[in-house]
Amino acid sequence: MTDRVLNYLSRLKLTIALFTIIVTVNIIDIYTDLLEGSSLTHVLEETVMILIFISIIIVLIRTLLDSSQKLNTLKVELMNIKQLHAQQTEKMSQARKNYSEVIQHQFNDWKLTKSEKDVGFFLLKGLSLKEIAAIRNVKEKSVRQQASNIYSKAGVAGRHEFAGWFFEDM
Repeated sequence: MTDRVLNYLSRLKLTIALFTIIVTVNIIDIYTDLLEGSSLTHVLEETVMILIFISIIIVLIRTLLDSSQKLNTLKVELMNIKQLHAQQTEKMSQARKNYSEVIQHQFNDWKLTKSEKDVGFFLLKGLSLKEIAAIRNVKEKSVRQQASNIYSKAGVAGRHEFAGWFFEDM
């Protein structure tokens, strides 16, 4: 989209330059017509043409200035949005880090082993037992046993209660 806007502004500038050249050539033509003693009607016709071209140039310059101002306004708005997004991303990153620490602390309170903690995090992320087994390069039966141990130590009946334990207060 920015390329289209810049192309539009470039074409507008080119059109203004072209009309300015036409006006300049016509002014020179009127001057030579006056020197050669051309009819007043012919000079007036060319003067009217020059005034029309000057009016068009003024309208094009206003359009160019308005478009440039709008483009600058949009650039500022985009920059503000990017800054806000970066701030929100940083806040979310910090919130995830803090929440991860809370989860880690709870896993420690439940006295989960290192392997059980890993499986617990994967369960909270929504991975299936099969996916966890593939990631950890172990058998699915081992992951199933570790998940069962986690549920037992956490005092919950299964995966949904386990996840619910962490998200209950949200």
